[in-house]
Amino acid sequence: MKRLYHFLGLLLLLSGGAVAQKITTLSPYVEQQSQPYVNITKVELTKDFTILYFTLDYSSNPRSLEDMILGRRRSNEEIEIDPNCRLYEPGNAGRKFRFIKAEGIPVAPQKREIRPGDMVKFVVYFERLEPGIEVFDMFEGRDQGTKRYWNYFSVHVRNPKRPLPKKQPTPEPKNEEPPIIAEKPKDVPPPIEPKKETVPAPQLVTLRGTVVDAKTKKPISARISYVVPSEGNGLDSMQLSASSGRFRINLDAGNKYAYVATAKGYFPSSGAFDLTQAKGGQEIDNQIVLNPVAIGEAITLNNIYFDISKFDLLSSSFAEMDRLTQLMRENPTMEIRVEGHTDNLGDFDKNMELSQNRANAVKQYLVSKGIDAGRIEAKGFGPTRPVTKGTSESERRRNRRVELVVVKM
Repeated sequence: MKRLYHFLGLLLLLSGGAVAQKITTLSPYVEQQSQPYVNITKVELTKDFTILYFTLDYSSNPRSLEDMILGRRRSNEEIEIDPNCRLYEPGNAGRKFRFIKAEGIPVAPQKREIRPGDMVKFVVYFERLEPGIEVFDMFEGRDQGTKRYWNYFSVHVRNPKRPLPKKQPTPEPKNEEPPIIAEKPKDVPPPIEPKKETVPAPQLVTLRGTVVDAKTKKPISARISYVVPSEGNGLDSMQLSASSGRFRINLDAGNKYAYVATAKGYFPSSGAFDLTQAKGGQEIDNQIVLNPVAIGEAITLNNIYFDISKFDLLSSSFAEMDRLTQLMRENPTMEIRVEGHTDNLGDFDKNMELSQNRANAVKQYLVSKGIDAGRIEAKGFGPTRPVTKGTSESERRRNRRVELVVVKM
């Protein structure tokens, strides 16, 4: 019996040592994630790996805006994990931990098809986080076309620092004869070591911010879509869901990112995250203000563009017009007045006519997208309602605008 107890004690001791090498965090707190239907359920830190456990619930994946506009049902989707994904320590671009392997999900370019209602559980292995790093980001990639990547920002886990090993005393040298070293033949050239390629670490900037109500200044749940420079030609976009109103994004320094923030019951707001002067590792605060949709509320449609002295909408206006179309669909009883305004240069009557035609062009676009013409009034005010009386070009530019006023809800 005593031998049995000794054996069990030894077994517990050995298993305790194995357990001590693994630290588990269940349902880790994630400040932000790009796709709400793929969640991290557990993080394990072993001696060699950082292991992330995921659950993908495709039944909770919202339909795309295009599908909602066209009335299409959610279709099948292909999933994979990108082998170039990394774990990053926030605020320090030099510390990253590479992808090792995945279980339960194919690694690109291999794919797996899933259907609406499917639930998939999979595991992804990365290099072991250094002890003491208890907040990390997982960055898989930037959305391109219909392809959606899974990115997670500020994942909180337990990963305490390990105590430093005790320094062993240096043994005193013994009086021994030195070893005999054979001489190298003179005619044998030294081996040529291959050059090691150094890959520059990405210079990331941490952008923190809050989406707030323009009236109450309180945080509101919103979705932020921003356009980022791709590594190849053209642009790709990424969406970030800020359910708490607060967001945190790691972006490349030296770039400028156009964004649009949207929330139910609010007018969309557009702008830019200008990081052209920022440096890697820097943290920048930003606030996005959304105006609530209410009777009498007026907003300027900043991204509506016309040629000089013309009233045809340029193609660069279509994205803003489509957001306005969606706003009208989400509020089916809302009626609006589209107001056109010009500066005070040139003939007064021609400016009045130009402002009316520009307001009409906005109305015609909305009607072409299926919005009832009876819900839209178009009115031109020419130069009679300036927002500034300055004479500089920048101030005149502010007066040349299209505004939207809510008439009825």
